[in-house]
This record gives sequence, structure tokens and C-alpha cells, in this order.
Amino acid sequence: MSRPASDPSGLPIGLRLAFPLALVAIALAVFWPCIDYPFVALDDDANFELNFLYRGLGDEQLRWMWGWKGYHYGHWHPLTWTTFGWDYARAGLDAPSYHRTSLGIHALSVLTFWWLALELLRWCTGRVRAQGERGEATGGGRSGELALHGCAALATLAWAIHPLRVENVVWLTERRDLLSALFLFASVAAYLRMCRVGARRGAWLALALATYALSLLSKAWGMTLPVVLLALDVFPMRRLASTSWRALLVEKLWFVPLAALTAFQAAAAQREIAATVTLDEHGVLHRLAQASYGLCFYVLKTLWPSNLGCHYLLELDFDPRSALHLAAIASVVAITVLTFLLRRRAPALFAAWFLYAVLVSPVLGILQSGAQKVADRYAQLGAIPLVFLGAGALLVWLDRRQASAARAPLVLLASLAPFALVLGFFTRAQVRVWSSSEALFQRAVAADPDNYFVLHNLAVMLYRRQAWAEAIEVEQRSVDAHPGRGNEFARHTLGLLYQMQGRMDEAERVWRTAVEWQPEPEDPRWRGRLEFWLPDPSLCLTALRGPLGGRGAWAELAELYERGIARRPDVVQLYTDLDGLYAQLGRPQERVALWERAEKVAGLPRARVEAGLGRALLAAGRARDAESHMFKAVVLERTGAQDTLDALAQATQRSGLPATLELFERARRASVPASMVENGIGKAYLAANRLLEAEPYLLRAQALDSQSRGYVVDVCELFLKQGRREDAVRNLRALLDIDPQNARAKALLAQAAGGGR
Repeated sequence: MSRPASDPSGLPIGLRLAFPLALVAIALAVFWPCIDYPFVALDDDANFELNFLYRGLGDEQLRWMWGWKGYHYGHWHPLTWTTFGWDYARAGLDAPSYHRTSLGIHALSVLTFWWLALELLRWCTGRVRAQGERGEATGGGRSGELALHGCAALATLAWAIHPLRVENVVWLTERRDLLSALFLFASVAAYLRMCRVGARRGAWLALALATYALSLLSKAWGMTLPVVLLALDVFPMRRLASTSWRALLVEKLWFVPLAALTAFQAAAAQREIAATVTLDEHGVLHRLAQASYGLCFYVLKTLWPSNLGCHYLLELDFDPRSALHLAAIASVVAITVLTFLLRRRAPALFAAWFLYAVLVSPVLGILQSGAQKVADRYAQLGAIPLVFLGAGALLVWLDRRQASAARAPLVLLASLAPFALVLGFFTRAQVRVWSSSEALFQRAVAADPDNYFVLHNLAVMLYRRQAWAEAIEVEQRSVDAHPGRGNEFARHTLGLLYQMQGRMDEAERVWRTAVEWQPEPEDPRWRGRLEFWLPDPSLCLTALRGPLGGRGAWAELAELYERGIARRPDVVQLYTDLDGLYAQLGRPQERVALWERAEKVAGLPRARVEAGLGRALLAAGRARDAESHMFKAVVLERTGAQDTLDALAQATQRSGLPATLELFERARRASVPASMVENGIGKAYLAANRLLEAEPYLLRAQALDSQSRGYVVDVCELFLKQGRREDAVRNLRALLDIDPQNARAKALLAQAAGGGR
């Protein structure tokens, strides 16, 4: 089969290369200031500054990054973490180095978007046709190719240097957006190329699948690609003229397993941090209204990107029947109906609207998670059909006027410079917003003065630079905007600010309101849902331990905890803290009664309840009663399980080594993980100084669970007792390289350095 007549051979190679190189240079120039920016206190701190798991590209880090359940902050994106690991390996925690990597990824994204633009605009304007159709479309010669390249450049600029791209490029946490988009553009471009060439179709399909997999490993939001490709088959490629629906669907089956697996991982990652919002909390009508609002929001912000912020809050009193949301629903319905009715006369309108809705559907709130309503970064993919609709319409108009206006492409090319200048000016201004955490939150508060989330974050920034009075004023605004569930940190921080100024009475008053707060009767935000919105008082009650304990008012504190549990019986931390308080007061029977009450509360994490009850029974001298509960806790959850088992073992050690060994045999029969049983037996022998018998058990435990750092320390303790100091030091230093805060390892290393046994 002959090659399509649309090959860009009418333009010199130098001119063809000049377009993408110029686009990359413009994008770099617009975003260049960000290379000096620090991490911002919007997830960057938790993801990088406080996260030791990603630091480097060693076996430990790669296992965490690529683990099937390697979720962090509600996401699974192993390829993105690998790039961060590479950044750390070469630059440590130098934020500008991370920004340079992100900027390089964006430059590559510009190149792949340019490739996609050329491919897609050829189809949009009929310059190529699907294989099997009769006849070939023409490209219009050199003038037509200039028009094509000019419109592709226009589309690329409109996407690459738009103010809505700032959040994707400059916010390091959102590098996953950049990397995912880079490979997603390549996947679609490879698919389009596959559909228009005669040879090497298998190779192009393999490239499309490989880059799609890389995109999903960077972030899951490309999961709708099979639907997108099917829609492109209908328009602009019009493949139904030569291919059946069945054949097109079968062709997309290659992509479906990748999309399904990633969708599963994305949902599991959100559940891991309990970010998923239930239908009881956010009903079907609420989700429909939110999705309609989002569809309108991204179109309007793309056309007029003003008043941008880093966080758009889902209102506490979200009313799907409000005028704003009813107007959004009506607009979406009207646009959908109108474009559908015009689908034969203007198929590009319906195709663009459909593709836009599909691309943003994962982030419209249909499956709501968190408290965010919309986000600038979500427009990264949604803007693509919009810019191609405009560029494609312009290219069609130019093609139709070629006979009478041969210079039109040159006029278009001349207009690209001022277009880039104007768009770049506004985007550069938005880039400066991210120059510091305080500047970022100041701008977000200006965009939404009642946003309790950004108000609290701004107060923390003011707190850090010791602007106490200003911080108190801002934090009080945050508490006033949302005094209920979800904003407990603001109340806690407000108390700390008063404490910093020596205003302890006011600090105590603020912390007490976590238990004492009642809503105003006329406040519509809590109507019918007060129980759900009552704040979690555990953080503020912990802060009250200082002032109340200082004057010996422990009974009063215990009463506040009891009131807190009565209001929020679903908060397990309240039981844990009150248990510790009763232990301090020497009330073992009240500890047992507390956890027996917790056993009857639905929704509490069973492992923590079983562990709490087991420890309480242990403190009450009922070791055999405690066993079954502690074994259940260990079987239900591995986190903290070894400490639970160790507490039981220590209580049994008073009866001698045989009793401890019998305990672990019962643990084995209760299905306690083998690694814990082996480690427990080994430590029992180690405590009895029977080193030869301890060694095989401790080594076997480490072999069964190579991820446990505690097992490594136990083996090193054995080595020290055996006089194998060099082995102990080598293993301890290796452990501290990946976990520098491990207190046991540091203490044992200090002991080894001092020559202790």
C-alpha cells in the first residue's frame, strides 16, 4: 500500500525541527524560575522531607516503590517514585534539583504533545484516511504543511504554557501528572500512527501498549484511554467506514487489562488512607451536581484562567439544588444535547465534548475522595480536546481559504510569538505563586477567603516564622470557618499559638472546645448530620495533658476523655490515650472495662481493640485471659504486632524459660505468623543467654521476614553477645543507611562502638 500523501516532505527538515525546538525553548523559559524553589508544605514535606522510604535506588527502596501494595498518601505510582529516588541518589534533599528533573520531563512532554498534535490534526482535517478507505486526502502542498505545523504549534503552546499547567509542573508532588501525560501522549500518537501506516502495525501497537503501561505506572488517571481510542476511531479517523465495531472493540482489548489493574490499584490506595467518601456522606445528586460543576469549571478556567488557587474546597453545606449547581447541571445537559443533535453537521463538537468528559471523569467526584471539589492540575488532560477543537477548526478554515489567501499560514505563524508572549506572561505570574509555602497559601486564601484548609496551612507558615499575632488571627478564621470534624488540627494549633504567648487560659479554652463545641442552631452546615460532623477531640485532649497534669487534675482529664468517647465512640485513639491515663493512675480494672466497651463499638479497628484489651488484662494479672486477645491482634494486623507479642512474652518470662517456650507453641497453634514465633523463641533463648540455641531461631525469623528491621537488630544483639562485633557493626550501619531514625539500632551501634557486650 502506498504511503499517504500527507507526509510532511513539503517542508525542509530544518524548518520541521525548528517548530518543536522552539516550543521546548518557550516552555523552559516560562517555567524556568521554579528551578530555585523549595519544597512546599502541601504534601511535599510528607512525600520527601519526612519520607525515608524513597531515598535512593537500593533494593530496599525499589521494593517499596514497586511493591503491589506500596501505597503512600493514597497513590500507587512506582515509576514516579523511581524518578524521585534517582533525584535523591544524586542530590539528596536539594529541591532545585528535583525541579530541574520535573522541568526536563515537561520539556519531553512538549515534544510528545507536538507529535500527537501533528498526528491528530492530520486526521481532523482529512489529510489522511484510515486504511481500507478509497482515495487519499491531500495535504495542500507546502502552504498546507505550514498551516498544519502552525496550528499544531498553537495547540502545543495553548496546552504547554497555560496557567493551569503550573500546578502540574511546579508542584513536585504532582510530577506524577507530568510523567503520566508524557507517556500517554506517546501512546495515543503511536496508536494514530499505527492506524495510518501500512507497515509495522505490530510495532506501533507494541509501542502504544508499552508507553500506556509506563503512563499508568506513573499515575492512574489514563485509565480511560480504551474509551478515548474508541472515540477517536469514530471521529476524526472515521474507521467505521472500513472496519466493524467488533473489530475496533477487539483491538482495544489489549489496553483494557492494564486500565483495569491500575483502576483497582488506584481505588485500593484511596481506601488505604480512608479518603473515599461514602454515598451516605455525599449522595448521588451531590455527585451529579459536583461532576457538572467540574465539567463547567475546567472549560471556563481554560478559557479564562483567573483567581487560581492550590485548593478548591468541597463546601460543608454543599447544596446540589443551589442556583450555581443547578445552572451547572443545566449547562452540561444543554451542551450534551446540542452537540449530540449536531453530531452529523459538526461531528468535531460532539467528539471534543465527549472526549473531554471521558478524560476528566476520574476526577469529577463521581467516586469522591477527600475534601477537594476541583483542582487546577486536573485540567491537564481535560484541556486537550479543547485546544485541538480550536486548532482543528482554524486549520480547516485555513485549508478552505488557501486558494484566495495563500499567505494565511504565514500570518498564523507570525501570530504565534505574541500569543506565546501573552500566555507566558500570565503563566510566569502563576509560577511565582509557588515560590514559597506562605506565598502559595496567601494566594489560595485570596482566591477563597473561607477555605479552612488553606487558612490553617497559612497559619502554620506564620507560626513557623514566629508571626504569632497574625497566625492566631488566621487560625481563628480557620476554626470559625469549620469548627467540626476535619479541622481538628486548626483548633489544636490555635491552642499551641496561645501557649507560645503564655496565654494558657486561652489555650486550654480552645482545646476544651474539641469536646464542648456545639453548633449554632441556625447553622445549615450541620442540619441532620451533626453526629457525623462532631470533631475528633483526641489531639486537643493530648495537648491538655500538660496543663491539667501540671496541676494534678488527672481525674478531670479522664472525665474529658470519657466525654470525648461518648461523642465520638468511633475514634480508637481516645481509647488508647485513656487506657494510658488509667495505667498511669493505677486503675487496671477500669482499663479492662474501657476496652470491653470498645469491643461492642462497630467500626473500630479490631486489631487495636484486641491488643488493647489483651494488654489491659495483662496489667490486671490475667495473663492467660490476655493470650487469646493478643494472638487475635497479631493475626489481624502486623503493624505493632511484634510489640504486642513481646509484652506477653515478657510477662510470661517471670515463670521461666519453659513457660515462655510453651507460650510461643500456643501462639503457633493460634496461627500467629511463623516469623514472629521464631523471633520470640530466639529472643527468649537470648534473654536466658543461651546463644547457640537462640541463633537458628533469630536467623530463621529474619529469613522469613526480610523486611523487619527489628529482626535485624535482634540478630545484631546476638552477634554482639557472641563477640562478633564486626558483623554487628556492619549490619547496623547498613540498617541505619535506610532507616537513620531507628533508635534501637543507634543505641546498639553506640554500645558496639564502646566495646560493650
